[in-house]
Amino acid sequence: MRSTALTLCAATFTALLACGATPAAGATAHPAPAPHRALRLLAPPRIVTVQGELNRLTARCPAGSYVISGGFEISGYEIEQTVTASHPTTAGDGWVVSADSINPELLKQLEVVQAKQDAVDNATTDAQREAAQKELEEAQRIAYNMPQRAPVNGAVYAVCSTGA
Repeated sequence: MRSTALTLCAATFTALLACGATPAAGATAHPAPAPHRALRLLAPPRIVTVQGELNRLTARCPAGSYVISGGFEISGYEIEQTVTASHPTTAGDGWVVSADSINPELLKQLEVVQAKQDAVDNATTDAQREAAQKELEEAQRIAYNMPQRAPVNGAVYAVCSTGA
């Protein structure tokens, strides 16, 4: 903090001299320190948004710009969703996201399986139990053959800068 204050004082003193001010008696002028790096005014960043299925969905920056940040937006229940990738592209010209969720159709089928199991458990005769058991096995087969994960729809955004 002290070095910053001294630097600001020296820079202000030098600027006053450059504007024609005269130093007070006994004051000595110190040159302003060289800046560590040049300050540049950057163009405001541009946000590119792409919507669709989040299976390596990529928001690309316009030509001549590069990605400085990015992310995604997904609606729905977070507990059922998994984001497997959210990062800049290897070329640095966009942001890529992949995500999936529990297959909602599988969840419905598992409810059918449970209902069929209840029918087996509540059967009062051997014939009812046998019929219910066949229905249960068919419902289980269907559930077993269903994909466990499903694609997620959402939006991917890339925050892009030209650096100029």
